[in-house]
Amino acid sequence: MMKKNIYLLFIFLLNICSAQINFTTLTNPDSNANGSDQVMLYITNASEATGVKGFGLPAVDTEMDLPFTGSNAPSARIENLRGMLLFVKSTGQTMVFDGLAWSKAFEVESDNISRFQINSVSTTSGSTLLPINSLIDKPNFLADPLKLKTNVGTTGANINRLYIRQTGLYRINLNLTFTGPAGTFSNRLGAGLFVNDALRCQLLENTVNFDGTNRKINLDFSVYMVQGQYITLETVSEIGGTVSYTVTNNSYVTVEKVL
Repeated sequence: MMKKNIYLLFIFLLNICSAQINFTTLTNPDSNANGSDQVMLYITNASEATGVKGFGLPAVDTEMDLPFTGSNAPSARIENLRGMLLFVKSTGQTMVFDGLAWSKAFEVESDNISRFQINSVSTTSGSTLLPINSLIDKPNFLADPLKLKTNVGTTGANINRLYIRQTGLYRINLNLTFTGPAGTFSNRLGAGLFVNDALRCQLLENTVNFDGTNRKINLDFSVYMVQGQYITLETVSEIGGTVSYTVTNNSYVTVEKVL
């Protein structure tokens, strides 16, 4: 009798393991997966090949079809959607949502360094905020795995800001190229780093004659940042130094999450 009960229990478990698990309010999710439910899990699929079982992700046709993008991008992190996965048919990529922005779930690349080009900007007062371009151009080493500019406006104050998504220690490198009138660079130039518009530190360096016309400086900052804070960067001039110069678009900011 005990053997019979064990056998029946085994058959019962097999039936459970091959069943579909459905975390939705839809009675038949395979026939209608376009409901308003936020999370769905499929262990089997009605159209699966014979003997093949797999994990079927909900899918969209293109990246433009991903929710919470463009004008629908969230201004604050949606905690209960962190880790949501969607498959994009046009690219063959699985995308993961961190509650604020989408990124490739399985892309093999450095995930702790973002690099941006700085838009050209001129000043006649000796200092100016640096406008940071959000363009992603991986062949030219412009990328943003840290999501510092993702879902950030490209006009107004936001063009100067880098938003921190993860608390930690950051290294910020500024590689700046300047042009200006003859004799402009007889004094030092540098930059200041601001966190939420409060000055954290300033650095000054002698400019290096790059090609007879352009001058360069290279600066490194280290700062501990908390999620939700933002960085802005400003060029500065030594007291008694030049007040008129241009920062060219051959200038870059690189942010590395160290810890």
